[in-house]
Amino acid sequence: MFKKTFLLFKIGRKLAKSGVISSISEIYSPPILIKIFFFILGFSIKKEVQKKNESSGQKLCSSLQEMGTTFIKLGQFLATRPDIIGEKIAKD
Repeated sequence: MFKKTFLLFKIGRKLAKSGVISSISEIYSPPILIKIFFFILGFSIKKEVQKKNESSGQKLCSSLQEMGTTFIKLGQFLATRPDIIGEKIAKD
């Protein structure tokens, strides 16, 4: 159970650090506690180099690619479902 919880936190941290959560919040309006939780997860003393000119779809794509093959398949599924993630992100 702890291993799965730790894995879930690692996934959440990766998504929070890549800026995907802010892109998703443009489509949906998550509760303020969720926003605070992902802000805390994404906080890092060491700054990572992020490309500011990437679109939200490109950020999602690159973060899913870095997490491995299972997440690449998840990204392919999301690209075919614009009703879930929005038309613009699905096209990116």
